[in-house]
Amino acid sequence: MRASTAPSEIDLCHPPGAGRYLKEVHYVMLGSRGRRWAHAALAAAAGGALLIGSAAPAAADEATTGIPQTTRDSSVSLLLDGKTVNTAGISFEIKGQGTVPAFCIDFHTPLGTNKPYSEGTWGESEVKNLAKVQWVLAHSYPNGDSAALLKAAGVQMPQVDQKRQNALLYFGTQTAIWHFSDNITLGDWNASARLGSQKDYAVIKGLYDYLTTHASDQPEPAAQLAVTPAAATAKVGDKAGPFTVAGPASDVKVVVSGGSAVDAAGKPVTTTSNGGQFWLTATGAGKVAVKLTAEDSVSFGRVFLYSGGKDRHQKIILGSSIGKTVTAGAEATFTPTPAASSSSSAPAASSSSSVPPATGGPSQSPSQSASESSSADVPVASTSPTSGGALALTGSATGPVIGGGALLLVVGAGLLLMVRRRRTRFIS
Repeated sequence: MRASTAPSEIDLCHPPGAGRYLKEVHYVMLGSRGRRWAHAALAAAAGGALLIGSAAPAAADEATTGIPQTTRDSSVSLLLDGKTVNTAGISFEIKGQGTVPAFCIDFHTPLGTNKPYSEGTWGESEVKNLAKVQWVLAHSYPNGDSAALLKAAGVQMPQVDQKRQNALLYFGTQTAIWHFSDNITLGDWNASARLGSQKDYAVIKGLYDYLTTHASDQPEPAAQLAVTPAAATAKVGDKAGPFTVAGPASDVKVVVSGGSAVDAAGKPVTTTSNGGQFWLTATGAGKVAVKLTAEDSVSFGRVFLYSGGKDRHQKIILGSSIGKTVTAGAEATFTPTPAASSSSSAPAASSSSSVPPATGGPSQSPSQSASESSSADVPVASTSPTSGGALALTGSATGPVIGGGALLLVVGAGLLLMVRRRRTRFIS
């Protein structure tokens, strides 16, 4: 370092004596002060860089990929658009997570068996009626209550083993999906078409008829859990919200601190679902926080497309859920209700920001299932109908952070420049 050679430079440039001694001491003191300035400058610059770095958004999760396969011993013969078709079920192995049932949403294209698939969106798939397909998946095999589904459809399961029962439930679901994705019609059983057991076929046809008749639109599931808005305000005694949930198709747990979560009718809410809504209430002024938790981030209803070109092989949709737990949160601020004026004949109007939505309807209470919003006879499902924009619980407001970081970088640069000028003056 140049500071370590300074004493010898002074010795060479000045004659011996008291004056040289005082100047040498003065230089050493200034050198020590200069090093302190240098340290401060470096610390400011490093702090600025760290602040700017912390403001950058978090890296996105790695894309979900997998490989489809046909399911052994699951084939059936079906009368589809007047033709007898032999078909088998599909399973999908998700990289690093496990294997789940999957369904075809692209009847006229061959499956890319054992070939790589990557996750896509409903829009990217260009498959029609996926909102109704989502309802079918939620209310049928393997997500819905099978016993309730069979009862609602008015069919009876024959005396077959569990594996065969699952196959009949699967193809009742698959044929209903083809009805919406490809406009395929499942015909009635007849002996000449070689369709196998009439009792087995009756289960498939009964489920097909029921599911295609009752299906309604449900929102596309997402990998992350989010709630909109992130914050709201209201007067004590009013409801803050509504808060709209977007995320996986699984149930979403609602935990509130400092208040309560309720539906539009004021009933307590402890669970909701993708597209569901709730409001926050409080008995006193202050903040109320809510935490949402959902399991199985890779949920049924997610679409997968062949990695080598989405139209080269069959498009598929997950029939079950798997994956990690995801969370989100929001808060509401409640302010005191102003006292009513004695000179006024009517109470003061509330300035609450909570306004019930004009459309979409109320969210479900814990005692209700999503099926009740569609029909009294619909079996239990795991989603609720509605969608909307969402604010993911990731990242932060970056403007002030980046501004502060930039200011520290400028200060650091200025300090470093000052130190360099001082060093030049000290050894001259």
